[in-house]
Amino acid sequence: MNNRRGRSILKGLVVLLVALAAAIRGEPCDTWVALPDSTAGGHTIMAKNSDRTLHDCQPLFFHAAKKWPAGTKVELGRITIPQAAETFATLGSSPYWCWGYEEGINEHGVAIGNEGIWTKALIEALAASRRGEGPRRGPTGMDLVRLGLERGRTASDAVDVIGALTEKYGQFGSGLPGIDFEGAYENSYIIADRREAWILETAGRRWAARRVTRGVASISNVTSLGTDLDRLAPDLVDHALDRGWWPRDKKDAFDFSAACRAVERPDLLARNSRAMIRAARSQSLLEQKAGAVDREWMMRIARDRGSSPSIDLDVTASSCVAILPHGETSLPLFWWCPAVPSRSCYVPFFVHGSRLPAIVSAAGTAGRQIVPPREAAIDQFSDRSYWWVLRDLCNKSSAGVQDRTAEIRAVFDPLEKEFAAQVPTVLRKAEALRKAGNPQGAARLLDEFSAACVDKVFAEANALRVRFEETVDQEIPDKHRPYVGKYRATINSDTVTVLVRNGNLAVDIPRQMVCELKEPDSAGRRNLVLTDQIAVSFEKNAKGDVVVMYFHQNDLDFELVREGIELPAEIDLDGARKYLGHYRSEKYDATVRIFFQNNRLALDWPGRMIFELRPPTEDGVWPFRLGNKSAIRFREDEKGRIVKLIHLRDGAVDDELPRVDSE
Repeated sequence: MNNRRGRSILKGLVVLLVALAAAIRGEPCDTWVALPDSTAGGHTIMAKNSDRTLHDCQPLFFHAAKKWPAGTKVELGRITIPQAAETFATLGSSPYWCWGYEEGINEHGVAIGNEGIWTKALIEALAASRRGEGPRRGPTGMDLVRLGLERGRTASDAVDVIGALTEKYGQFGSGLPGIDFEGAYENSYIIADRREAWILETAGRRWAARRVTRGVASISNVTSLGTDLDRLAPDLVDHALDRGWWPRDKKDAFDFSAACRAVERPDLLARNSRAMIRAARSQSLLEQKAGAVDREWMMRIARDRGSSPSIDLDVTASSCVAILPHGETSLPLFWWCPAVPSRSCYVPFFVHGSRLPAIVSAAGTAGRQIVPPREAAIDQFSDRSYWWVLRDLCNKSSAGVQDRTAEIRAVFDPLEKEFAAQVPTVLRKAEALRKAGNPQGAARLLDEFSAACVDKVFAEANALRVRFEETVDQEIPDKHRPYVGKYRATINSDTVTVLVRNGNLAVDIPRQMVCELKEPDSAGRRNLVLTDQIAVSFEKNAKGDVVVMYFHQNDLDFELVREGIELPAEIDLDGARKYLGHYRSEKYDATVRIFFQNNRLALDWPGRMIFELRPPTEDGVWPFRLGNKSAIRFREDEKGRIVKLIHLRDGAVDDELPRVDSE
């Protein structure tokens, strides 16, 4: 019942449709770095694409350097830890509900990006948590990125900070809004400064790291460290031996990935394979320009769709290119864009400024929150949020059969060139002001330049949004007419409208976007233009009328009943009345209700969703219609009264819920 795939939609159908595969398969990310010997200007340049669920707004934040009184605590949302005596100024991109950063930079020119990875330690922790025996929640990987930046004067320092905090607090818990521990993942990092970079990877409370001083490096959502380790948690190898992850007779040849990578299931193997494809692609592109990598090439990599899956994805929430300083007096530069790089515009920001434009740090309707992930309200569009306006532009440009990328690039490419041409002069002036003892004047200059760039991008993005919105066709072709209408989700009260846009059948996703559908395949499934990982199909009754629409996502089928349609009963309703009532889960601290919906038996989990059930099997098991391998059965007493509901996951008992009311 506490199923990750079910909970990825607990906040409404919006999450179902826009989460894509991310909330189920783990959202992909990519980070890559070129050291000074590989770049055109002799800088270290680090870049990252942060890919998350589409509703997971990710504004940019600036936090000034600060000294803290003894005993100060820092609230990370799902854990509170002691604050450091001093924190450095940081600039980073942060999900609206999260304290930490997906990517960021500090005043000393340290840049960090992280990736979600899946290890044997995580698989064990998830299993223990499902039994109610799981580890305590720790910081998210995003929290550790920010903590490393706030406390690390060099990349090496940041490795020590993140390693020590991982050992002390762990990292277990969700990294996805609206989901509890089932949204957990572990983390790998690229940590870079002007001299070197480190690849740090974790497994539970253990970690290992490799130093990179020349060339290029790239990571994605899979462990990559082997036997070449420069630092590691003191008990990592012994722990791996004790858990049986690595043979004792090969202790001296310990291989981190071979020992710790999770490969037990087909979905894990597929996830690792997809990540390896992306990491190989970014590595190959870096090597193509060895010795001449520059800002433009890093952005070219961020926008690359030359592999499947690609580095540039429709679920990308932000991207950065961090150009680190040559020396102590030069200033780092943080190019950042919200949403999908191929359909967005990078703007230069500066950690040596003093503030960001309000719209750049603004979330949508939910506002800025720092809460446990499962308590995060779903964020929605606001025209006062820079992130949401660019996200909406990406949605409008990618949700139709017509590809609008070229139109967007024709507007944004000249802006990026204009900004890049102005940056050297702005940096020289700011560095001169700082050298003259006027850091406030330098910060003001940098702030004003970034704000002017943001204003130009914001205006152009809104103009493009209006242009793309104006291309809606009103006439309904005869072949689409039977499908047009409203459909109500059986999992909650959301309604999806099927309509026609640009001559194509489309779905209006509540509070998000209108997404066109491709032509049906041989099985009658119509993929969303936005992604081949979600498809729509329709079911007709004996009269040939469309009565039900399904959304197919991986191995899940989400049902929506057409407005005005009453489905025929699949079970003996009178005979099933004995099951109706309330059942109490102490394990999940919830009281669930069994009731009738659409002439079917259904389970309502308050605050989550409604699970309609299929007719019972011969042995009395009622499978969830969602197709998520969960089911229930009922237990009777000697008088035939229903006294308990038993929840099954993958055929095994997950929880037993005694009845708490009379029949």
